[in-house]
Amino acid sequence: MAKDKRRIAQNRAKKKARKESHKKQRQPQGGGSGRFAHLGCTRAELERSPVHAAYVADTILAQGIGDVIIARNLPDGRIATSHFLIDAYCLGVKDAFITVKSPREFNTLISRSSASSQLAEVTAPYARKLIEDAIAYARDLGFEPHRDFREAAVILGDIDSGECSETFTFGHEGKPLYISGPGDSESFARRIVRQLTHGDGPGGHYIVRVDESSMDEFEDDEEEDDYDPLPPMTHEGGEM
Repeated sequence: MAKDKRRIAQNRAKKKARKESHKKQRQPQGGGSGRFAHLGCTRAELERSPVHAAYVADTILAQGIGDVIIARNLPDGRIATSHFLIDAYCLGVKDAFITVKSPREFNTLISRSSASSQLAEVTAPYARKLIEDAIAYARDLGFEPHRDFREAAVILGDIDSGECSETFTFGHEGKPLYISGPGDSESFARRIVRQLTHGDGPGGHYIVRVDESSMDEFEDDEEEDDYDPLPPMTHEGGEM
C-alpha cells in the first residue's frame, strides 16, 4: 500500500514537471509575460521598444470619431502597432486592438487607414494623453473602455503623457452625443442611450438607427432591458 502511494505521488510530480516545462516552452524568449506569445514578442518589448510613430485622425476633433495609432520598432525588425478607436463625443475608447507587422505591412496598414481620414503624425505623449483624457471623459459618463483596450494599451508602456500640455475638448456643444456606428448592435445602442437619458444618467443627445425588421426583437426584449424601443428610423434625441 505504501509503495502504491509513493508511485502515485511520483507520477503526480512528473506530470506537474511536464506541465511546467511545456508552459516555459510556450513563453517567448527574453523574459516577460507569455500573454503576448501570440505576437511573437514579450511584454517588455511592447512597452519599451523605441517608438516608431504615432498618428491621430483628423476626424476625431472634426466628427468625434477616429483612430489613434501608436507603433514601436521591435528588436527583430517588425513593428508592433496598437489602434484605438476614439469616440470623443461619448464613449472614449470604443474599440482597440494590437498587431505586429513587417515594415511593408505596416506601411500598407497606414495607407489604408489614411483612405478614410487624414492621419496627422504626432508625438507619442500627445497620442497617449488624448487616449487617457478620452477615457476619463467617458468614465464620468459611466462608460468603460472597450474590453480589448487592456491588451492594446501595453504599447503605451513608458510613454509619459505628462510631456504633453495640450488640452482636449470632448462631447458635442457641451453635451455627450452618442452616434451609433455600423458595428453597433441594437442592444448595445439601447444600453448607451439608457445610460445617457434615464434615471441618474448624465443627460445628452443621441442619433441611433434601428432596422424596422427588428422591432419585434426590441419589443420582446423590452421588459428584460427596461428600455423603450427606438423607432424604425434614424432617431435623434436629447435629454429626458
